[in-house]
Amino acid sequence: MSERRRMPGGRNGSGLTASDIAKDLRALGLKPGDDVLVHSSLSSLGWVEGGAETVIDALLAAVSPGGTVLMPALTGSPDDGPENPPRVDVRSTPCAEWIGRIPETFRRRPEVIRSLHPTHSVTAIGARARWYTTGHELCDTPCGPGSPYVRLMDHGGYILLLGCTQESNTSLHAIEELAGVPYRLQRRETEAIVVDESGREIVVRGRLSWWGWKRRFSRVDEPLRQAGAMREGKVGKAHARLISASGLRDVVLPLLSADPFYLLTEEAREAFLRQVGDSR
Repeated sequence: MSERRRMPGGRNGSGLTASDIAKDLRALGLKPGDDVLVHSSLSSLGWVEGGAETVIDALLAAVSPGGTVLMPALTGSPDDGPENPPRVDVRSTPCAEWIGRIPETFRRRPEVIRSLHPTHSVTAIGARARWYTTGHELCDTPCGPGSPYVRLMDHGGYILLLGCTQESNTSLHAIEELAGVPYRLQRRETEAIVVDESGREIVVRGRLSWWGWKRRFSRVDEPLRQAGAMREGKVGKAHARLISASGLRDVVLPLLSADPFYLLTEEAREAFLRQVGDSR
């Protein structure tokens, strides 16, 4: 079945163009010179002429000149850890399938720069692409201080949820790490291998994600709205959220300071506390 038949619903019976999408992104609040980390669902937009490549062109156009587009290039799995250290080649290791078609298409662009992290790498194109991605391999945690996620907060950038919910917002893991919540990271360090752009193998030491604790990230929507840190609108047929990265930190970090389990479901909170109690 053709893409035209699978994804109907463009404007006036035709598919969305890069110009259409860029116009919607500008109306949402993106402007030239902005830096934006994008989480996305291609199918949510409706029929797009040219598919993922067109969406990427639109994102780059919306922040040009002078801006930067970043995307997650996540590769982690629940099996990663000291006994099973991951190995990632930034030149060829694909993004995890569950983060969607747009990030993988973005990763394959020749001008993209990818950070050197074994589970939570970020890809970037634009004015500050090298700055965001440099040094990720030196971070003690996947998304914490020095990572592209925290640099975006420090630099006044944005997070765009394009047709997806807060459940896709990796920057909330960054805030969990900044808050030092007890369920986020494995207790022991892992020595992973990352192969850089030149083919050199680098040992990356740090604590990786502790999988298995179900989140309720959608809980942050209302506090972000009340703080004026998030704008919402339509991009094509997709519901989009444009979030101030520093605003996200300002809103959510105090919530986690008051309650370290704020972002967990009740079931996950209870399971974690039982497990910690049983291990004492």
